[in-house]
Amino acid sequence: MEKAQKIFGLVLLLCSFSVTAEMRINKIKYQGNETSQPSILNREIYIHEGDEFDEALVEKSRQAIMDLGLFKTVHLVLEKNKSNNTIDVIFVVKEKYYLLILPRLKVEDNEFFYGIQLKWDNIMGLNHRVRALVEDRGTTNGVDESRYSFRYSYPNINNKYYNLDFELQSANEVDEVDGVVDRQDDFFRVALSKWLNRTGRNRGWFAGGSALYQQRNNEDLINFENSDSVKAIALGVDVGYRNLNTFEYNRGGKAYGYKLDWSDELLGSETQYTKHLLYYKSYYRFDQLPFSNLNVQVKLGHSNNKILGESAFSLGSSDDLRGYENNRFNGNTLFVTNIEFMYPQPNKPIFRYVTFIDVGNTYDKLDDVLHDALNVGAGVGIRWKIRALVNIDLRADVGYGFTDDDYKFSFGTRHAF
Repeated sequence: MEKAQKIFGLVLLLCSFSVTAEMRINKIKYQGNETSQPSILNREIYIHEGDEFDEALVEKSRQAIMDLGLFKTVHLVLEKNKSNNTIDVIFVVKEKYYLLILPRLKVEDNEFFYGIQLKWDNIMGLNHRVRALVEDRGTTNGVDESRYSFRYSYPNINNKYYNLDFELQSANEVDEVDGVVDRQDDFFRVALSKWLNRTGRNRGWFAGGSALYQQRNNEDLINFENSDSVKAIALGVDVGYRNLNTFEYNRGGKAYGYKLDWSDELLGSETQYTKHLLYYKSYYRFDQLPFSNLNVQVKLGHSNNKILGESAFSLGSSDDLRGYENNRFNGNTLFVTNIEFMYPQPNKPIFRYVTFIDVGNTYDKLDDVLHDALNVGAGVGIRWKIRALVNIDLRADVGYGFTDDDYKFSFGTRHAF
């Protein structure tokens, strides 16, 4: 066998030999993918066996594999075959842990919630995902309160362009605002989308549709005759663009799109509404500060009616308007902008500091967006990237809500957006 020369690096460094224009790729190989199937990696890359060697496309392929979010690192190994003047390109991946079972504890307004949460990524090595939650929310007036959810994502059906996603949720909560009402909410949604590119690569333009069913049962625990129920059946449209990059310690790229949900009695629904949502988010990186980020998100939404008797949108949480109580603002129109600047601990970039400002409000009508004042929240926080797990970034924020003149602390296991 010919002696091969191996060169490692995130960026191709052909130090031991020069690549001529005539040199072609002989083999594309993977190492370290004990769980991940080669098919999901082949789909993302931009090179093929027999192609003329292109350093830029090889590096672009390495980054595309990293962008799956399944690996801690992706390195390159080049093996030059002197006998036929070809190169073997080897992608060496270091896989993350894909199964995570977490206890869930939450203290909110002197109430204690506990449960268990399941996160399972890259099922069967095909990038399928499961999210499940079981939560005990305590007891109110002798009624047990709980929440359950399950979601399964099946990307690239048969290694093609289509993606399937379905979700189930069930929760009950005792409402003591108007009497004593045990409110039971059930939700089911199924969605099918398509990547609008030739390979099914997980980036670029996409389009999809969905169907959802919601039902709310209101059981009046004092006067049973006042109990009622209402259901909503809706069809959805989701179109947009997504080109996000995953780096060792931070993110890059952008995503934007439009979502529509339409519910009408023609579908058998007992509530009618048309809900629109425009969104844009971008993660800016800097050449001189590669581990820093300027993250921006903008959302504009409107519904012509309430949904199951409640406003279509709410603001005030650890994800949208920090520094305020949960669901502090409610309405059928929404506008919110979030800006974050993240910068690393100099010697340990897995820890990053963040300063943020959130600006937004909800409104009864779309016209009110131009006239009513905006609510502002601002604060600081810290992020701890758990590189061994998929999409786990521990965070702690403290935000000040200028409208309410109050501080709120928030914690989580993922980014705000």
